[in-house]
Amino acid sequence: MTKLYWLSEINLRDRPVVGEKAWMLSQLKQSGYNVFPGFVISSSVFREFLDNLNDVNSLLADFPGSSLHLDVDNPRILQLVAQQSRQSIVNLSFPSQWRETLVEATKKLESNALILRTSLGGNFPLNQDISGLTPAQVCWNIPENLEMAIKEIWAQLLRAKSLFYWQRLGIGIDQLNLGILVQPMVNAIASGRVINRSQDFEIEGTWGLGYSLLKGEILPDSWKIKGKSGKIFDQKLGNKARGYRLIQEPELTQLSTKKCVESYCLSEEQQAQYCLNSAEISQISELCNDLENHAISWHSLEWILYHSDDSSSAQLAIAQLISSPYHQSLDSTQSNRPINEHQSRLIGLGVSPGQIQGTVYLLNEDNNSDLLELTNSIIVSQQIHPFQLSSIKQASGVITEQGGITSHAAILARELGIPAVVDVPGATSWLQTGDSILLDGDSGTIVLNRKNTLNQPKIPLKTSEGLPEKQRFFNYPIGTKLMVNLSQRSSLGKVRDLPCDGLGLIRSELMLLDLCAPHSLRDWLKKSPSEQIIEKLKQRISEFAEVFGPYPIFYRTFDDKFSADSDRRGTAGYCLDSTLFRLELQALSNLQQQGYHNINIILPFVRTVDEFCFCLNLIEEYKLSTVKSFQVWIMAEVPSIIFQLPDYVKVGVQGIAIGSNDLIPLLLGIERNQVYWNQISSVYQTGIVGALKQLIEAANRLEIPSSICGQIVVDFPQIIEQLIAWGITTISVEPEGIEKTYQAIARAEKQMILKLAREKMWLKSGEVRSLLS
Repeated sequence: MTKLYWLSEINLRDRPVVGEKAWMLSQLKQSGYNVFPGFVISSSVFREFLDNLNDVNSLLADFPGSSLHLDVDNPRILQLVAQQSRQSIVNLSFPSQWRETLVEATKKLESNALILRTSLGGNFPLNQDISGLTPAQVCWNIPENLEMAIKEIWAQLLRAKSLFYWQRLGIGIDQLNLGILVQPMVNAIASGRVINRSQDFEIEGTWGLGYSLLKGEILPDSWKIKGKSGKIFDQKLGNKARGYRLIQEPELTQLSTKKCVESYCLSEEQQAQYCLNSAEISQISELCNDLENHAISWHSLEWILYHSDDSSSAQLAIAQLISSPYHQSLDSTQSNRPINEHQSRLIGLGVSPGQIQGTVYLLNEDNNSDLLELTNSIIVSQQIHPFQLSSIKQASGVITEQGGITSHAAILARELGIPAVVDVPGATSWLQTGDSILLDGDSGTIVLNRKNTLNQPKIPLKTSEGLPEKQRFFNYPIGTKLMVNLSQRSSLGKVRDLPCDGLGLIRSELMLLDLCAPHSLRDWLKKSPSEQIIEKLKQRISEFAEVFGPYPIFYRTFDDKFSADSDRRGTAGYCLDSTLFRLELQALSNLQQQGYHNINIILPFVRTVDEFCFCLNLIEEYKLSTVKSFQVWIMAEVPSIIFQLPDYVKVGVQGIAIGSNDLIPLLLGIERNQVYWNQISSVYQTGIVGALKQLIEAANRLEIPSSICGQIVVDFPQIIEQLIAWGITTISVEPEGIEKTYQAIARAEKQMILKLAREKMWLKSGEVRSLLS
């Protein structure tokens, strides 16, 4: 460890070594902005550290000569490499000289707690945020704790998720210049972020440290401010129940295993107040305008409001600044687009999180494109047709002019973990094949780069946080069953280690469209022998059953949602033509005979009791019910089921899965793609809550399980507490919604337990008072 790079001393020559995050903060600090002091440990230290490995059996023994080229599609190998690599890193101690250097450096920070964050540098054209792969570490300012925190960040580089990411990006680990930025960690009065909207600034904030905002546990306070004038033109009080803070420091003389950060419940007074007053908002606004006036190009910044050393005043500091990846205004001489030639961005509806820069490929109805052309491209289309859904698997992002959050393109993009923005009028006119764009699936923003090239590689800027390790948020047991919705075999690796109680919904229509690619489903069924179709179905379903066994999986039989003839949807289509349904039943029967007894059926879009009886007779014909654990459920999507559930149970329905993606639009009389959960008030002002309550309570009275498997619980988690109170048995969500839903269930159940405890306490105190009187 020959050198540490201090923020106050970093120069242009150091930029590739310290990384973009540290470089931006260093330039701000040297320009007089309030940035906490800190230093960077360069990636050369990591390489030097690995050179000291003596474990010849370690996969890292010849690093960096080895780039660790692995079969990233084999999850077992990935996990093995990740576990062995982490063990090798953790077991190797720092040289004494390194410890001395770090001790001297951290003394200068004058802080009992430290925060360590990664800063990516090197020959990358954009400032990439890889915080989802290497989350920050917080530790006490103790040599042993600091050493362990540094090694944890290095180990994260070689986690299964990271290895998959680097190889898919075509980056050897030896190519990574990953610095570690070490700064003081202070308690915050409030913290948050500012998003630069070109002409306006959007401020978000909450009480305490920003963990609750980053984790999505609260709805932050927000203000929209006119850029130059600083005038607030919109503000909303958030829903803030939880805060985070540094805990009281232990004696910093020896290794402490006590965590640095704890969560706490905000007081009712804090929840009812904005976290910033008018003077503090003005201060943040002035800071943003000052950055603009100094020609600093930035997309967003993270701020922290903290007490001064003497606690006499509050001070504002910049915790992080994310620069704009490229100019956001176009030269009019370089554009002949039919839309406003000065326009550089479009806004749509973000339906799958993440950010990426890549090359556009226009996908039209009549260009059934070679999948190789689509690889790593951002596909742009008016809408994604059924025969084009397999294209999404090859793409790095999706943009459509039509569609909504529950459209099948959106559902598949979320499952695959690629950014997607829908409802973007004029996208196919504004964008051309070969354009280089930034796609932001979180904000729904699309920004056009002035430099267009067909051969520009995809560059993820910010991946969705993905599926975190268990210990991050699964440390509180829940009673409500949490399951996952899937359709793609490639998703199995993502959910293998999640605490799912089973597979709540296999979307067979998406699974089948993947199986029959590049042919249409109709052609595949017509031209392929029945035995071949059954074998393919059996093989694919068995993979789901094997991964989740012994937990149950629920296979929803094919729902012809893509047919122009609405009479062919769901079980009504089986009554007209039962060919495919019979093939599915035969495949399931063969699987049962092979010992897969954790498979159940959900019948889709059931309109009448007669339709269900028709299907049940076919199920009996294939003897599926001979397995005692086998159950037949129905999707509760058609509103009439709310009133007829007892009739369905009488003839054999054993459970219901509430498909809110279809049920709610039908209740409201709107198109499925026009449901927007940002209009939160509509949930309570319409009959949605009443309908869900009636279904769940009816299922309880009839003694059958009930599940909900639509998007409402992810986009409107406030309803989860009511679902549990009504008696919902299972909540099933897409992989990206697991963490958020788990946390919401845990909070709801704890609140219900607390409420019951208080009621018992009041009853007991009432009895005591009556005896005394």
